Amino acid sequence: MDTLQLRNFKDFLLLYNQISETCFKKCANTFLSREITSDEDICVSNCAQKHIYANHKVMEIFMEVQPVMVRKRMEEMNAAQAALEEQNQQQAEQSVQ
Repeated sequence: MDTLQLRNFKDFLLLYNQISETCFKKCANTFLSREITSDEDICVSNCAQKHIYANHKVMEIFMEVQPVMVRKRMEEMNAAQAALEEQNQQQAEQSVQ
């Protein structure tokens, strides 16, 4: 398993654990029985679906915004590099004089 796959798997497990903990805390009301009640089952299902839907929306927006952020960052880096090159050129001209 390469590093990217391992990181993705760890991120998935982290998200899964967070959803599980959140939904358990919200939905597990009584511990009188080992069996899950129908209300708890419905609550857990709805809770998980909401988290999954929210995660999909966040990823959808991220996929739209990421190229814009990358392009802006590249423009900033190019501008900084041009300014640095200009500064180096000015210093070189000053040292010649």
